Amino acid sequence: MRIVSIIVLFTVCASYFVYASPFAATWDEVDFALALDRYDLLAMQPHFPGYPYFIFGGMLIHSFVDNAAKALAIWNGLLMTSAIIPIYLLAKTYVEKKYAPFMTALVQSLSYVMLIVSQPMSEGSALALLWWYVWSLERALHSDRVHVQWLPLLLFSIMLGIRLSYIPFGVGILYVWWKRRYRLTQLLLYSLVAVAFQFIWISAVAATEGEGFWQLAFSFVTGHFTQWGGTVSTDEAPFWQRVYLLIFYNIIWTGMAKQSVWLLSCFSILFFMTWKHIFLPNLYRLLLLTYFLWALFAQNIEKPRHILPIVIIVSFFLFVSALQSTSRMRLIVMLVLLVSQTVIGIQGVNNQATQLPATYQLAYDFEQKEQPFILFTWEETRVLEYLRVSFPHERVFSFDVFQREKAVFPHAKVYVTDHVVKGFQAQGIDVRPYIRPVRTYESSLLSDPVYGRITVYEWREEEERE
Repeated sequence: MRIVSIIVLFTVCASYFVYASPFAATWDEVDFALALDRYDLLAMQPHFPGYPYFIFGGMLIHSFVDNAAKALAIWNGLLMTSAIIPIYLLAKTYVEKKYAPFMTALVQSLSYVMLIVSQPMSEGSALALLWWYVWSLERALHSDRVHVQWLPLLLFSIMLGIRLSYIPFGVGILYVWWKRRYRLTQLLLYSLVAVAFQFIWISAVAATEGEGFWQLAFSFVTGHFTQWGGTVSTDEAPFWQRVYLLIFYNIIWTGMAKQSVWLLSCFSILFFMTWKHIFLPNLYRLLLLTYFLWALFAQNIEKPRHILPIVIIVSFFLFVSALQSTSRMRLIVMLVLLVSQTVIGIQGVNNQATQLPATYQLAYDFEQKEQPFILFTWEETRVLEYLRVSFPHERVFSFDVFQREKAVFPHAKVYVTDHVVKGFQAQGIDVRPYIRPVRTYESSLLSDPVYGRITVYEWREEEERE
């Protein structure tokens, strides 16, 4: 089992470099990729809050790797490889030392985690820092040394400088302070230190943007919670449906099983063999509850990658609980799960790195079309601009604006994507008489659940239909 674990760890870490995604296929990925050549928040390179530690790491790799998206994915892989250390140290705390490599391999080979780490997105780096941060909290709970108490404050700052949405995990620091029963003067000192660490990256980003930084911050936060962020305040679906999607679709079916019936079966068998003896320390209960509520109310439910912190912590303690009683049957099930999720994970990152995303297929196909025509899109325009396509395209949200823009091209064919069509329908416009499907472009909906499938329609006016 130890030999298999070492082979799996080597294979998983190697896949992060061999199959690092070279595609900036979504709006956010384009933001990050462009930032490596010119860091400018006003131009959304990247978008607020700037992700300075993530971009800095990508810049370092970009010195050796020409493809900016691939450089960011490799940076994710490097940090996630480093997370072997805190995972192993935590595993030694909760299971017998001889099972610690096995535990580490099980957690590192989670298939959906592998897929997200291999993308040019900040989640991969943030997950790696989350492991270091949680380990530092464990140390701070049991040590009086000042540098041990300061370490989680520093790591929390770095983590937020990679992904600000992990801010709910700050409750772990409050838990440590509460358990250690610090005096008021100590609490004030540590609070000042925590603020100082955060100030390092916030002030640096603010200095690059000047006075517009705070206006940009306000605009971003307002938009996230009231317009495009996919939070509970902007979700038209019933609340019960949002809860169901978060728990069963995002966390279990996608996050843990990577939408594989086989992996879901393995996890289910392991759970039913273990559920009477599930072990979860209070610190992790608090972290999970806080982030679950944050994901439920303040994150985009359409993107399962937002729940990965829950997935890795739940999986870790499911494995810990299973290894409390090391029966031969449990070990066999876990060994099968380890090999299965590694194989499925490698296949996933390989496909992601070698198959063209739907947005790229759309761009390359329309490059071959005879002009004149114009393509109206939703967020796909960001990728089209990144690829520097030669054909005309416009981003449009309002039907009235679409009518005005379309009139500028009286003799051109007009194409719209399905996201534009859905946007018009949400505005009460009956578009069915005007559209004719042309082609559907498909890639992995796991890699990109929003734009992994794009249907293009030709828009025809009444006289054209006749």
